[in-house]
Amino acid sequence: MTSQELLNASLLHFKAVKARAEANLNIYLTAVVGVGEHADIVKEIIELTKTVVEADEAIKYLENK
Repeated sequence: MTSQELLNASLLHFKAVKARAEANLNIYLTAVVGVGEHADIVKEIIELTKTVVEADEAIKYLENK
């Protein structure tokens, strides 16, 4: 693999992580009634928010390489 392919694969990874976290956040923020398995929804929202921010920072970093 070339360095560009490795960079692209890394970018795709972080974009997928971000998209997954955003999708889950959307569920928590719009359909809390349907989320019965998590007792601490606020904690989950905080963790997912951190995941989005970390992935976004990684994406920005890699895009500047």
